[in-house]
Amino acid sequence: MNYKEFRQKVFDNIKDHLSEEYQDYDMKFQDIRKGAGNQYEALMIGPREGKMSVTPALNLTNAFKDYESGTPFDEILDKLADIRMHAALPNFNKEDIFDYEKIKDRIIPRLINTAANEEYLADKPHKDMEDLSIVYAVRVSEDEQGFADAVITKDLANMWGVSAQQLHDKAMDNIAERPPVFQNIESVLFGKKENLEIEDVEPEEYNVPYFILTNQQKTKGAVMAVNPKTMDRITAKLGEVYIIPSSVDETLIVPKKYVDDLEGLQKMVKDINASEVRPEDQLSNNIYEYDPKTHSLKIAGGGQTQNEGADPTPDKPENDQNPEEDQSGQAIAM
Repeated sequence: MNYKEFRQKVFDNIKDHLSEEYQDYDMKFQDIRKGAGNQYEALMIGPREGKMSVTPALNLTNAFKDYESGTPFDEILDKLADIRMHAALPNFNKEDIFDYEKIKDRIIPRLINTAANEEYLADKPHKDMEDLSIVYAVRVSEDEQGFADAVITKDLANMWGVSAQQLHDKAMDNIAERPPVFQNIESVLFGKKENLEIEDVEPEEYNVPYFILTNQQKTKGAVMAVNPKTMDRITAKLGEVYIIPSSVDETLIVPKKYVDDLEGLQKMVKDINASEVRPEDQLSNNIYEYDPKTHSLKIAGGGQTQNEGADPTPDKPENDQNPEEDQSGQAIAM
């Protein structure tokens, strides 16, 4: 059967594989967009109360690929049903999402390219910073296996009665409490992935004084470059630095005194983005500096203007409520 027939057959039969509590749940197809250039179709199975709820997005696009690869249809239904029934979110009461006071300490920022996510940003509170934007999410769950976030929409922020600036300030306060991962790139490439204490780093001791900056999960960790507490520590130790956007997951920190050819470095970033970084993982073609007075990034060397950088993705899925994926690939929707 083709994809259209497959998705309808899943819709018609999956409740036979779900327990009784799910039999009166509503079902709908929904296009899921993580960010620029990465989307899939999901089946959403949620309660009928008409309220927002934390619901796993069952990835039909990947399920159909499994079917085409020879996985029996009933086995696919069992797997999708298992995801729906066991989408536990430890240490999180889904009703807390409606109470700002209960979840405000879970609000964290994400850093994305503005132009590549123009439509994605339309219903999200965000703060623009050069060609980048900071969006905000609720950290629903987190453990050694990964995490699950729910991106905050304007509707949710309005329901809380908080402004975009309030969200930004709270997210910055929260991320300031999160320790970074700071590693020498050469050591990482040769298998020594020890996390360095920023105050103990001596750049001249390294053949390549480039340092990876990310978060503990090493996912969506580029936002650590706008973490004032971390960046103030880095600049206090290393002096003025360039911030090179490897991807949405991490950046490279390079002391300016070790860079002789900024234009050449910028060309390298653009070439690597074009050849080695997936479009959905690209952050920007620009290189940045950190301004300790404003605690923000600015494009280095008179580079491109705001909203330029990574190639924009023109298509926006219909009915996109913008669930976010955790590290295990499971998405959640609010």
